Amino acid sequence: MPDMDSPTHESDSSEGLGHDPQETEAVLRELLAGHPQLAERVHRELMVALHKRGIVGVDALYDEARRRLGTAPSEKTRDPNIVTRTPWDERERRAVEELIHEFVSRRFTPAEVEDIVNLTLKREKMQSLEQVANLPSVTFRQLADEVQRFCELPVGETRVPPSEMIGTRVALIRHFLSDQLEFLAIAKQHLIVRDFEDVTRRMIGGDQGMGRIGGKAGGMILANRILTSAEEGKEPFLPLATPESYYLRSDVIEEFLSLNRFQEYRNQKYKPIQDVAREYPIIRGVFRNGDFPLKIVHQLRRVLEQLGPDPLIVRSSSLLEDRLGTAFSGKYASFFLANQGSLEYRLRALLGAIAEVYASVLSADPILYRREHDLIDYVESMAVLIQKVVGTRVGKYYLPAFAGVAFSRNEYRWSPRIRREDGMARLVVGLGTRAVDRGGPDYPRMVALAAPTLRPESNTQEIRRGAQQTVDVIDLEQNRFRSIRVRELLEEAPDFPMLDKIISIHRDGGLYAPTMLHVDAEPDDMVVTFDKLVRSTPFAQRIRGILDLLERAYERPVDIEFACDGENLYVLQCRSLSQTAESSPAQPPDDVRPEDVIFDARKYVRSGMIDRIEYVVYVDPRAYDAIPDLDRRYELARVVGRVNHRLERGTFILMGPGRWGSKDIRLGVPVRYADINRCRMLIEIARAKGGFVPEVSFGTHFFQDLVEAKIQYLPLYPDESPNRFNERFFDESPNVLAELLPEDAEFSEELRVICVPTATSGRRVHVAMDGEADYAVAYLR
Repeated sequence: MPDMDSPTHESDSSEGLGHDPQETEAVLRELLAGHPQLAERVHRELMVALHKRGIVGVDALYDEARRRLGTAPSEKTRDPNIVTRTPWDERERRAVEELIHEFVSRRFTPAEVEDIVNLTLKREKMQSLEQVANLPSVTFRQLADEVQRFCELPVGETRVPPSEMIGTRVALIRHFLSDQLEFLAIAKQHLIVRDFEDVTRRMIGGDQGMGRIGGKAGGMILANRILTSAEEGKEPFLPLATPESYYLRSDVIEEFLSLNRFQEYRNQKYKPIQDVAREYPIIRGVFRNGDFPLKIVHQLRRVLEQLGPDPLIVRSSSLLEDRLGTAFSGKYASFFLANQGSLEYRLRALLGAIAEVYASVLSADPILYRREHDLIDYVESMAVLIQKVVGTRVGKYYLPAFAGVAFSRNEYRWSPRIRREDGMARLVVGLGTRAVDRGGPDYPRMVALAAPTLRPESNTQEIRRGAQQTVDVIDLEQNRFRSIRVRELLEEAPDFPMLDKIISIHRDGGLYAPTMLHVDAEPDDMVVTFDKLVRSTPFAQRIRGILDLLERAYERPVDIEFACDGENLYVLQCRSLSQTAESSPAQPPDDVRPEDVIFDARKYVRSGMIDRIEYVVYVDPRAYDAIPDLDRRYELARVVGRVNHRLERGTFILMGPGRWGSKDIRLGVPVRYADINRCRMLIEIARAKGGFVPEVSFGTHFFQDLVEAKIQYLPLYPDESPNRFNERFFDESPNVLAELLPEDAEFSEELRVICVPTATSGRRVHVAMDGEADYAVAYLR
């Protein structure tokens, strides 16, 4: 490369460079005329470009300009005590600019000049945007307008270096998405300013206010940016897509509270949790009938006009939600809206759903969760995410082909071939509610992503018994969310999307994947297995690849919610995954007598040791099954909650039938997080005559609660040989419920509270669990 400090480059010929120097000069003059206020900065950027490309150095330009003006060049010096060169005056500056024009016209094409000028404009707009974003009292309209102005510039070949954009990105993330430092550290590496153009156009709120779109919405946007950037130019199986979304800002709830004089309810979080739970239904009704500011109503009406009559989901997106370390899984309300009828009818339904999402901030579970994570004094501002439901119309129903949740770590492994770090997924037909909630007698399909053909079930009979029988849909004729039988769906829609990959055909005692796209079988012979999806397509690798990308970006395990409409895959949510520490296998002492064994288990066991348990809180499965009154079952759950709060944290295990926390109270005690959060271990009992069958609940919101509260989970199958279950201990040990809660003594038949040291002459219960051997035993010691 020639000496850049020499002005000899001036004579370099443009021959062979493939452009007309006069054209380049004309383009440069035109661009400068269009942006006279940036002329000095444009010349500086051009000069830097000449220097960086090795065409001519900055000092050489300066020296040549002085020669042309008849001034001697500055003497070179390496003495650190002497100024290297004197600054140029106005005449010299103009001469330098003329030289820049000469070199640029000879060595740059018109397109290169346009690119450099565009880069200069972007830098100017970027700095203006950052200045506005850092104003102490910036309004939404000010900042949104600056974002739009920046994004109106052409993209150009040359981008502003990320190092120059980080400050602007951080300011925008902080204003619009989240101020959590851990989230900022990740998001600033992936989100770009142009990502905020669409976000600001879809934000709902006053021009003079400022609010964020919340954790759930922010996590979705970040995850989709990470994934789409990595897949740019590729054609993967089930391409990624983002559902059409609108964001009701977090400051709107403050306007709602103020307009309706609801501020008094802010102090619900400081009341005893029993009072919070008792008063919540009243608050929910009051909020549902509250008024919204007219400007918000008008904006929501326009949103409905743009979205049309497709079904919607109104999702909580609290500023605390989906934070790194505190996921708030399932703590706040979300609602499906069929969105049918007149515009004004649909608007009333939308406003009611938003109001109930607001009210859920004041329910017992999130308040208790905030107390446990030292967040109770944080002013909880709820943003709301309004989305089109992913799916297609199938007859009178609207639903996705399938949906589910996936985790980059697998906490429950039903085969030695499954590794924790390979991740897993839960799949369901239809809306994803059945993948994250505990309801109904059937199960999602569990997929170990590195070994997708391995199933927890051991034979065809078990697969059929546990296969999904009920599907959640939007009924467009009844204008509501519904749960229907899978058979009913298949009769309504024999050409359901991806049906051949979702079901297997039961024939001659076996299950067989359809051989053609069109499934020729009766609905009664179709079993939801997802076998063809996981065996014959790259679906499992696809989900595993998505999880790997997100885990690397987040630098921690993650979980996602997703849905597929038959053509595209939609990542609906992404958050960091709470994990239990990997414990070593534990063995009981060799001298434990058979009569001192309380129970043992041989299925879905994790490693660990639970010791020195003082109380066993036991809901008798047979007594629970015999309760004819549904209201009494709900009240029993509240009694369990009162026992939970009376006993000291970590001193008791909780045992009961079926699925704790199920939305179907026939399947288990309908407890909330606030009813079980202080126990040391949660045990689900499946009695042969009770019809209650625990599932591997990993992946549900309920399970996430157990993980974050460090509560161990274990299913028991006491009627399966050779499992042991000490009936005498549970039936004959003294019941101290009446002593703990005299007002709840009437529930002593269904709920037994056993004080172990009192019942066993000073001994306590210990539970040794060996996940490698898939064996656990509880014993007295």
